[in-house]
Amino acid sequence: MIHTRRAQTALHYLTPIATAFYFLISRAVASCFLQQGADKQPKRRWRLVVVISTGVILTFVAEGIATAHETMAHPSTYLPQDYVAYLVLMLLVLGALALNLADDAKPFWHTYAGSWAIALGSEIALLVCCLVSAAASDVFAKIHLILQSLRIGLLLCAATAGAYFAWSDSRRRIMLEESDDTIDSLLASGEDSDESDENAYGFDEETSPDEVEDLRDLRKQQLRRVKKVGSWFNYLKTYKTFVPILWSSGNRLVQASLVVAILTIAAERALQVLVPMQLGALSEELAVGAGNGQMPWRSIGLWMLFAALNSQAGLPMVQEIIKVPIMHYTRQRIMTAAFSHIMNLSMDYHNQKSSGELIRVVELGSELQELLDFLCFNVLPVFTDLLVALVYVYFLFDIYMALIVFCTCLTYAWIGAKVSVWTARLLRDYNTTMVNESRIQNEAISCWAAVSQFNRTKLESERYSMAAADHRKAAIKYYLAWSFGGGAQSFAMNAGHLAATTLAAYRVAQGYAPVRKFVTFAAYWLTIEIPMYEVTYSVRKITQMLINSERLLELMTNKPSVVDAEDATELVVKHGEVNFNNVDFAYDPRKPTIKGMSFTAKPGQTIAFVGETGGGKSTTLKLLYRYFDVNAGRIYIDGQDISTVTLESLRSAFAFVPQDPVLFNYSIRENLLYARLDATDAEIEAACRAAALHDKIVSMPQSYATTVGERGVKLSGGELQRLAIARAILRDAPIVLLDEATSMIDAETEALVQSALKNLTQGRTTFVVAHRLSTIRHADCILVIKDGQIVERGSHEELLRAGGMYTSLCQKQYMEVNKEPLFNL
Repeated sequence: MIHTRRAQTALHYLTPIATAFYFLISRAVASCFLQQGADKQPKRRWRLVVVISTGVILTFVAEGIATAHETMAHPSTYLPQDYVAYLVLMLLVLGALALNLADDAKPFWHTYAGSWAIALGSEIALLVCCLVSAAASDVFAKIHLILQSLRIGLLLCAATAGAYFAWSDSRRRIMLEESDDTIDSLLASGEDSDESDENAYGFDEETSPDEVEDLRDLRKQQLRRVKKVGSWFNYLKTYKTFVPILWSSGNRLVQASLVVAILTIAAERALQVLVPMQLGALSEELAVGAGNGQMPWRSIGLWMLFAALNSQAGLPMVQEIIKVPIMHYTRQRIMTAAFSHIMNLSMDYHNQKSSGELIRVVELGSELQELLDFLCFNVLPVFTDLLVALVYVYFLFDIYMALIVFCTCLTYAWIGAKVSVWTARLLRDYNTTMVNESRIQNEAISCWAAVSQFNRTKLESERYSMAAADHRKAAIKYYLAWSFGGGAQSFAMNAGHLAATTLAAYRVAQGYAPVRKFVTFAAYWLTIEIPMYEVTYSVRKITQMLINSERLLELMTNKPSVVDAEDATELVVKHGEVNFNNVDFAYDPRKPTIKGMSFTAKPGQTIAFVGETGGGKSTTLKLLYRYFDVNAGRIYIDGQDISTVTLESLRSAFAFVPQDPVLFNYSIRENLLYARLDATDAEIEAACRAAALHDKIVSMPQSYATTVGERGVKLSGGELQRLAIARAILRDAPIVLLDEATSMIDAETEALVQSALKNLTQGRTTFVVAHRLSTIRHADCILVIKDGQIVERGSHEELLRAGGMYTSLCQKQYMEVNKEPLFNL
């Protein structure tokens, strides 16, 4: 009998734990590895199992009612706590399974079948124990055996049905996978292949920055990434990218702060228990010594000390102070790493992204820091408090008190989760109507002139009135739902508080517990209540932070498409000879940009590229700069393949004058120093004199200290071009790249710029892209490019005599200016 009773006790506690644990773990594993039930499952399956599950739950309800009746009819009857705990916990566990199944559109039957099988095995073992120990004449025992037998039969049906449905879904999934493999093999070389998306950097080509900013799009993007890596586990592993960034190695202050923060969190958890415990002890001493005039100073002092340490002026304040260096150091590391990563990504990435979007990604570094702070200093302490609360109230009173607290917490969390799901759609509707109302209002006011001209004031007023009404209805629905959910949670919390307080008072009144335990529990309840208020908020907050951090994760997991080779060497430029050897390149494989380009630029020569827009002229310079790698062929500088040298040494060999010079909102001197950081003032002035800009600069009120404004808006187009040329002269590089360097200036300024360009290109290998053909007539070799191919090459005179495409281009430009042909072709 003793062994039977021990077996029953063990089964009563282990069965609900094992059933819940299996369901949660199997569910988590299934979700992690993206396993789900088959699509379009027959509704009769769902209805059958829900009915059986409801029957199982009703047997526990009936047994609970019979137990309560037995207790009231025979007060002397002793019912073991483990038995009562078993009824309550199994009712909760199986009820949770039934509710989850009711909401599950595509059940993964393995999780349900396994849980029912565990419950079935335990029920059979308990039935055997009952048959050995129960008296035949005991009516309650007979009812218990009947209900238990019925429950075993229902659980057997549920487990069998679940196992069959799981097997059926597995067979169907295998058949679908074989069918999909056949289809994939047929489409492998077709246009539906996903291989072209490998370099899409995590975004669809058609995704605009505005759509990316929307959380729903980020959520979809997150799910796409999860499917791509195969599981949630692999997805979360991608966050290890941030581990080296966040690790505070080398910063002793932050490391010490982390240690102190951990100690304060642990101390706070202890104080959550010590404060009410000491208050209970103090109240007991006061009750015992009431009227004798003696003060329990020691107990009062300890209680005040614990309360002071637990107040906002105690350990919480210390923790907030300690968090400051940790938070800001983490933020600095994350944002610096994100910024540095953006700056090191290749041109193909930057061409796909707007600057505003990338700035937003960098700002989201603080979001990830907040996520870490929230997890470490909010979420972990909250769940620790709840776990400690369950253990503490169990030892303070008994298992019944722990069950009340557990049921209260579970009900509160379940209501919060359901309300969040319920209000999510209402919140989207509310936000949509709010945006629509604002849009109609802004458009009508900004277009007032058009509204007035067409006399449509009444129409716009009616349109706005309808939008405002939609907003009002959506707002009422959302706030009512939210208020109802909050009220339901408060009701559950108050009901649990009332039940627990009543039980505690009953224990004290019956003499089973001293008064100090009641006082302790009354003071301790806030330690249970406050964390529960934060649980639902914490889940929503973490979910939103993870979705927001998807932008930063997408950025940090991208790698530059153009990188140094493992055995890259430094580029050594002795003469400046450049050779393109049968080079092919395409931004899109379906449309080649450069096809079979071959030419050689001798040291000191000027090579000009001319042709129609979009022919590939500027792309040639980008390939030379190695913003992109060629698809075929080779590019050599003094016999060195540029793909085998370091990017830093390669780009140091160029001086670049772009069509649209980019300046920082710094002084003129600082913008010039950007070309060569160690340049002296004398060298800066010499470069500006060579660019015919020095006199203009010194005439300004602040001379070289003059701020140029954002992107150089305070300078004219000619001044911008000459400043870019001066910067290129100051760089003193052996190879010069000019991309439409005179496109923004008038004819009067062009003479000054051409003189500056002559100084810049003197003795240097130079590449010029120009639409204005008069600026390149003195080039040593002119390459005429059409559709990515060199169709003509030679000097200005040679190409004119050839009478080909170059001659046609010259003729057109001359006629545009002079309204008469250059010569008769």
